[in-house]
Amino acid sequence: MSSIPPWERLDIAAKELLHLQPAHHGTIHPTAVVEGVLELGEGSVIKAGSVIDGHVRIGKNCSIGPNAYVRGTCEIGDNCIIGHAVEVKSSLIGNGVAIAHLSYVGDSVLEDDINIGGGCILSNFRHDAAEIRMNWHGVLTPTHRNKLGAYIGSGARLGCNTTVLPGRCLPPGSRTYPGSVIS
Repeated sequence: MSSIPPWERLDIAAKELLHLQPAHHGTIHPTAVVEGVLELGEGSVIKAGSVIDGHVRIGKNCSIGPNAYVRGTCEIGDNCIIGHAVEVKSSLIGNGVAIAHLSYVGDSVLEDDINIGGGCILSNFRHDAAEIRMNWHGVLTPTHRNKLGAYIGSGARLGCNTTVLPGRCLPPGSRTYPGSVIS
């Protein structure tokens, strides 16, 4: 795990991505919509019906969609799959991450080599709108944010329909059973 807390990493990346310059080295399907600024790596493909809305950097050899929605300030590493009808909002996605169909990832940090099963939710907002605290390196820490998803360490595997509540950390190599709720 990084020494920089996930919420600080998200803030740093958001400031950097606001200065992003458009560069399209991959393929964008004619029915995909790009609003905002996109840096698309070589060999990457944005499939039909997908929407990129915000300041988004996508690495090399990625597959986005079809019908994916990537919004806010996002950075997606190399060799990633953002599957059918997946929504990714203001998140940092490492290399070799696969997020299957019908999943939501909000305000989260995902390290490398992670598989997120179909229908998973990485929730980013408490129902009472209170500040989200995160157990970071064994200390329950205020984040000064009311929107913060999960931190997921390298090599994790989430079974289909796993729900991860706001501000949760899953250490490297974590596994969840299908239908799990990480509270």
